[in-house]
Amino acid sequence: MHFVHLGIHTEFSITESIVRIPDLVKAAEKEQMPALALTDLSNLHAAVKFYGKCLSKGIKPILGSEIRLNDAEHRMTLLAMTNTGWRNLTELVSEGFISGQQLDIPCVQKQWILNQPEDMIALLGMHSDVGKMLMSSNPQKAEPLLEEWVEKFGNRVYLALTRTNRSDEDNFILEAVKLAKKYNIGVVAHNDVHFMTREDYEAHEARVCIADGYVLGDNRRPKTYSPEQYFKSAEEMTALFSDIPSAI
Repeated sequence: MHFVHLGIHTEFSITESIVRIPDLVKAAEKEQMPALALTDLSNLHAAVKFYGKCLSKGIKPILGSEIRLNDAEHRMTLLAMTNTGWRNLTELVSEGFISGQQLDIPCVQKQWILNQPEDMIALLGMHSDVGKMLMSSNPQKAEPLLEEWVEKFGNRVYLALTRTNRSDEDNFILEAVKLAKKYNIGVVAHNDVHFMTREDYEAHEARVCIADGYVLGDNRRPKTYSPEQYFKSAEEMTALFSDIPSAI
């Protein structure tokens, strides 16, 4: 079974990832993956390099970005489907820097996205507005938030499911699958890739520590990532979501 990673951060997500594009494309070619999605945080800087490398290996490049939604605590992913979608994506990411800065962090308002949703796919994970509300004491309040997305995006809205041994993932998946069924929308397996192999985890943590001003040995530092956020093979992802095969 083919699998496509729809959440990959590269070294152009400077404080969050150590994935180099040549290594990424080489691994995808080895795994015979038909496509890859680039979703760097709040930027599109790697797009041209990524696009060219993918095409040179016969891999379909999917251009996207993980954006900070409304504020620094919420995130979601937008993927471009066509040139129109790409233009909308570039305008939204740019607007985050021009008009959405919050303490020097670019944020994109939900209404801006809803105003120009054409030819883009929306992936809503546990850190999106819908996801955060699903994990609250009133998960039913996620429904009107999802309805806003569905009204503008239609069947181009998906709930992104991760299993990387981080807190609350299982609870989110339980609620997200029920919500997806109720609204007849899709779910996608999403590994939130930030490094290429499991062995790269410590090097990635060093990068994060430098960015956040911590040392590796500090037990008080926030640990946002897990060793499972590597570039898993199609077989690994299929096995991981064997109970939810539609997510593959």
